[in-house]
Amino acid sequence: MFECTGNGMIERVVFILLSVALVASLGGFFLYVPILPNLAVTFVIAGLCAMFWLGVRVGRQAQHGRISPPASGDVIS
Repeated sequence: MFECTGNGMIERVVFILLSVALVASLGGFFLYVPILPNLAVTFVIAGLCAMFWLGVRVGRQAQHGRISPPASGDVIS
């Protein structure tokens, strides 16, 4: 899953820091706010983490396709 390279280690540290930030923000909200806003914030933060993880996964894939320039008669809107 993780390679023992510089980028792999940076990614591992970022994931650890993100999980610590998630736990810390949840703890802060549980101290000051009722449960319903806590659940909403938890789902939003979890969604942001999932989008970040998906972006990392997609960004790792090689891009093989080429985009050809439009023909002279094509209309670009």
